[in-house]
Amino acid sequence: MTDDLHALLARASDEIEGAAPALDGVRLGAVRSAARRRRVARRTAESFAGVGVVGVLGVGLWFGLGRQSPEPVVPVVTPTVTPTPTPTPSPTPTTAPTPTGPVTRAESIDDATVIARLSAPRTGEVWQTPTPAPDMTQLRQFDEDTSPVFLVGSRGASSIYLTTHEQLGTWFVSGLYEVDAQGARLIACPSARATDPCASEVNISLPPGVVRDEETFYDTLTLPTSIDVGDDFRVTTTSTVGSPFYTSSLYGDADPLMDDTFEHRVLREPGPVALAVRVRESSVPGLTNLTYGILTPLGTFLRLRPGDVPGGDFTAIRWDDGVARGAPDPADEYDDPDVTLAPGGQSCVATTYSQEDAHVAADWRAAGTTPDGHRVYVPVAGGNPVSRAVRAWHEDNSSTLAPEGVQGDEYGAVHGAAAGYPYTTDAAFLEANALFALQGPAGEWLLGMRSDAANVVYECA
Repeated sequence: MTDDLHALLARASDEIEGAAPALDGVRLGAVRSAARRRRVARRTAESFAGVGVVGVLGVGLWFGLGRQSPEPVVPVVTPTVTPTPTPTPSPTPTTAPTPTGPVTRAESIDDATVIARLSAPRTGEVWQTPTPAPDMTQLRQFDEDTSPVFLVGSRGASSIYLTTHEQLGTWFVSGLYEVDAQGARLIACPSARATDPCASEVNISLPPGVVRDEETFYDTLTLPTSIDVGDDFRVTTTSTVGSPFYTSSLYGDADPLMDDTFEHRVLREPGPVALAVRVRESSVPGLTNLTYGILTPLGTFLRLRPGDVPGGDFTAIRWDDGVARGAPDPADEYDDPDVTLAPGGQSCVATTYSQEDAHVAADWRAAGTTPDGHRVYVPVAGGNPVSRAVRAWHEDNSSTLAPEGVQGDEYGAVHGAAAGYPYTTDAAFLEANALFALQGPAGEWLLGMRSDAANVVYECA
C-alpha cells in the first residue's frame, strides 16, 4: 500500500471513529467493520548484461568525485534498438532511423505513433535483461536499506538503474536513475506524453547527491491509451495513468525481478512493452486468478486498474432489469463505487478476473451489458455451484478485531457476518448480482465480483 493510500485510510479511520463517541462497543465495532470493508474495496481497486566502457567509467568518476549534483539534461539522440518479441519483453539492438529534429514531448500522441516509436525510439535508450548491481548501493534512499538495485539499460554514455523496496509482500520500484560522469538523476517523468504524471516527490524521494530530472524521457516507456486484444476486447491505460496513486507506481512493481515463480501470459506485444495477465492460483477451486497489466522494458509489471478492463467498472454495467447496482451511499462520504475484482482472490490482492477451468453455460443467464458492448451473465435462479462456493469462501475468510465487549477467538478476532461481511445468504449475494461472467478475447470465461462482496480482512484495511 502506498503512503498516499495509508494517509487516506488513516484519516478516514480517525474521522469515522471520532464521529461516533457515544456508540456502545458492539455498535462501534460494526461501524469500524463497515469502514474497513469499504477501505478494503478501495485498496484492492489499487507488482540484463553490462553497458559500454564510457558509461562504466562515468559512474566510477561520479562516485569517486563525491557525487556532485549535475544539471538535468535533455534526451540524447543516438542510434536505437528494435525489440525481438519474446514471451517477456527483452529487446535486442538494431539500427533505427536518425531523427531529423529535436526530440520533444507532445501534449497528445496518437496510439499509432506511440506503437511505432516503441520499436524505433527517438530517445536513444537500449534496454537489457535486468542485472543486479550491488556496487550501486549509493542509489538507495536509506543507509540501512538492503533492497536490490538493478542495471536495466543505457542511453548514450549513461547507465540506467532501477531501485526496489518491499512492502506488504510486494516489491515496488523506488526509482529509475540515469548515471554518467555528471552524476545521477532520478528520471521522474519517463513518458513522452507531456500530460502523463511524473513520479511523486513525496513517495519517491531522492538519495543523497541525486537530482530530480523532469526533462529526460523515453519513447519505450510511453504507453498506448488502448490495446485491442481481439474479438472487440479492448484494454485501456487511461484509468491507471489518471489515478491519483499512479505517481507512486508509474514504474510498475518489481515482483517479476524478485520472484521467478510469477507467470505472465502475454496477450499483445507491440514492442518492448506487452499487455499481459499475471496468472496466480485461486483460493476457490476451479478458478485461476488473472491480473491485467503492462510488462515494461524495465522487467516490471504495471497493474491496470479495474476501469481499464472490460467490465471492470461494476457501476457502469447496464443491467437488463433496470436496477443500478454498486453506487456509493451518498450519505457516506467514505463510501466508494464498487469495482470488479476476481472472485477467486483475496481482497488484499488487486486481481482483475478469475478464469473458469470449465464453464457450464446452463448455470448462467444473460443479465446485462458493459459500456463497450460485452454481454454479462449471472448465475441462474437459485445460484450455481460456483456462486455458492465463492460466497461461502469470502464469508468464511472474513475477519476483523472483535469490538469492545464482544468475545473474539484466541486472537481477539471475529469472523464472517460478525466481521461485517454483507452477503450472509446466497439469496442476498444473487440479488446484488455480486458475481458475473463475461467472455474473454480467446473464448475463455472470466468471472468478476463486485468489490463490496470481497472478504473483509482487518490487516489490509
